[in-house]
Amino acid sequence: MNAQQVQEATQEAESYERQRSRVCDDEGDAAVIQAAMDEHKEWRRIGHLMTELGLTAYHPDHDPIVQRRQRWEQRARPVRATAVPEVPAEDPHALTLLTALRRAGLQPTEADHHTAHRLAHLDPHTIATISGWIEAAHTTALRRTAPPPPSRPVVRRPPIRPEGGYQPPQ
Repeated sequence: MNAQQVQEATQEAESYERQRSRVCDDEGDAAVIQAAMDEHKEWRRIGHLMTELGLTAYHPDHDPIVQRRQRWEQRARPVRATAVPEVPAEDPHALTLLTALRRAGLQPTEADHHTAHRLAHLDPHTIATISGWIEAAHTTALRRTAPPPPSRPVVRRPPIRPEGGYQPPQ
């Protein structure tokens, strides 16, 4: 990316951040606004880096922050791979937990599978309790997001005089 493209991306990210920050109704909006702010901050950082180092084009290989992130991920990767023990896939307690996740409308990820297998050593009562919590949390979330039932507006009609004319309220 050349300097002009970085400047345009910075302006676009700033505009998007400004648009999104005008409306903040719930936590989801706040998360989107935070992501927009982070993106804008990153483009500003890239533009500053290009100016500071005198680069005519940006490439992640010349960015010390990107290099530091990549080194950290490479160091952390072997630790993550050795931290997860291999477990049999047909453990009935693990399958109970994974089924509860699916019934709650969630597609279990690899991390969910590993967590279910780690919890599989618990007694059946605890497994049933955890499954109940998962399904109850899903039910509660559905109730919170469901629109309220429609209601008819209350219409107050003015009183009618016995002779049929309009009588103003007193």
